[in-house]
Formats: sequence, structure tokens, C-alpha cells
Amino acid sequence: MDMKKLLFAIPVLAFALAGCVKDEPYVNPNPTPDPGPVDPVVTKTVFINEVNCGTKEFEIYNASDKAVDIAGYTFTKDDKDAWTVPAGKGNIPAKGFLVFTAKNADPNEGPSFGLSGTKGFKLCMYKNSDTSEANLVDMIDNSASVEGFKTVDDGWTLSRKTDGADELVLVEGGTIGKSNGAEPAAVGKLYVNEVNCGTKEFEIYNGTNKAVDIAGYTFTKDDKDPWTVPAGKGNIPAKGFLVFTAKNADATAGPAFGLSGTKGFKLCMYKSDDTSEANLVDMMDNSATVEGFKTVEDGKSIGRKTDGADELVLFSTPSLGKSNSEGVIE
Repeated sequence: MDMKKLLFAIPVLAFALAGCVKDEPYVNPNPTPDPGPVDPVVTKTVFINEVNCGTKEFEIYNASDKAVDIAGYTFTKDDKDAWTVPAGKGNIPAKGFLVFTAKNADPNEGPSFGLSGTKGFKLCMYKNSDTSEANLVDMIDNSASVEGFKTVDDGWTLSRKTDGADELVLVEGGTIGKSNGAEPAAVGKLYVNEVNCGTKEFEIYNGTNKAVDIAGYTFTKDDKDPWTVPAGKGNIPAKGFLVFTAKNADATAGPAFGLSGTKGFKLCMYKSDDTSEANLVDMMDNSATVEGFKTVEDGKSIGRKTDGADELVLFSTPSLGKSNSEGVIE
């Protein structure tokens, strides 16, 4: 071929090939597979929020901004003993709580299963009577087979650290029926709860969920005049009260010391006849040396604002032997 014709043919061929490449659509040799439809994000709104093994109560929390009805939901313990919430028993207000009592003889009120504080439990909630995993709404698994198993003593609860949170914590007193950020109830301790200086009576409150016997406990007034509770005289029912009379000639019934409503008093309770600080159980200090000293006139009493609370108030109508909530605050 003529050299000039050859040199002319090469650019023409290259242009033609370039044109062919430009017109061909690009095909990816490794295409990304089609993911198909994407499931929407589901936000859980109903939680098993807190469990009190001593009282066998468990609390459900509704995290949504609307009231919900969990009638028809089913609970199991350790994957058995199914109990379904009856109609009319499942209403939970927005951001509110619903409490059921387990080990219940009435299936209209709660399940028959118990909730062990020593062996643990796996408490599950399902959205209907089908207890397959697909219908699981929430659970608290505190069984002994779980790492971090927590023993729940009477007077304590196992609860989510905050309402609906993942972390489980133990709370003294607990907040069943209230937010897990609320102040715990006064539970798990013995308290000098109320004093009537006119009648010389003082009341002890048992904040635990079991009866206790304080025989052997010792009381002092102003760090002297110790009196030890005799055998048979110290029984206090769970959440109950025991009243002693001071300025007593009978040592089997109460202490010899008095309780002044004008000069005040420091009334201490110790867990033995060793009245060192290490054995101090509780005290009420209303002495004149204390800021906020209150004069307790006859017919009135000084007591904790609510049973076991820190704040002291004057009651115009005392409630010795009963809950301080039944007294009338001055």
C-alpha cells in the first residue's frame, strides 16, 4: 500500500473505533445486588421496668406519648406458666406505669408464678398469646445462668437504671409505680418514726418487707440512760409499727428516761447493748443544739414527714402506731 494512504487510514480507523466505544453503554462486571424493601426502624415503647421479688410486684412502663392497652399481652416466667392480661386490666397512661402482682390466686389480677430473688427469673412479655420469639416485646433475664446475675433481697428491687434503659441495677426501697429516677421509698431499715412528748410515747417503723424482732436493741436519750428491749417485746410486722412508752417505771415495758417537748431530745436506737456509733441504727435529734429545733407541745407530736423520710415535721394530730400519712401536719 502507498505510504501516504496508510498514514491517512490509521487516524480514520482510530476515530471510528473511538466512536464505537463512546456509543456502547458501560456495564459493571460486579453489580451490587438489589437489597429489596428495607424494614422500617421500630422503636420499642413498652418495657418490663422494675421487679420487687419480696412483694412479687412487677412494673410495666409505657414510654410513648399516648396511652396504651396491653390487654391480651402474655407474660411467662422461665419460658413457662403463661399468663395473659385480661380485658380492662392493661391500660397504661402516656409515660406511665402499670403494676401487677405475681404469685396471685386471682388470674384477673396477676400471674400465678413467683419471682425468686435468690434463684433469679426470666420474665418475658409477648404481644399476644403466641409466645414465639417473633412476638417478644421485652424481657428482664435475671436467671442464675446469666452473667452478672443479681440477688434481689427483700426491701430491694431489680430495675432499669432509668425508665426503659438497658442497664439493670439494684435499688433499695425501689420505685414500683413511679419513675425509676424518682426518690426510692423508705424501705429496708428501722426508724425512730414519731415521738409524742406529752404522752411520752415513741414509735418505731419497720420499713422492710418482713416482720422483725428488735429484742436486744438499745435506746438512749441524750447519749445516756440506755434501755434494752426485753425478749418478747420487740416484734414489728412488715411495714408496721411498734410503740414504747418512756418515763416508765416498768423496765419490761419501756425506758425510764423522759422526752422533753421544751428542751428537746436526742433519741438513738442501737442494734445491741453496744452503743458505739458503728451499731447506730437510727436516731431522732430534736435537741436545742440542733438547727430547726422544734418545741413539741402537749397534744402534738414530732415525726418524719412520711414513714422513714428524713424531714421532721410537727403533727397537730399525732398518728402513733399508724402511718405518718394519717397524721395532720401543723
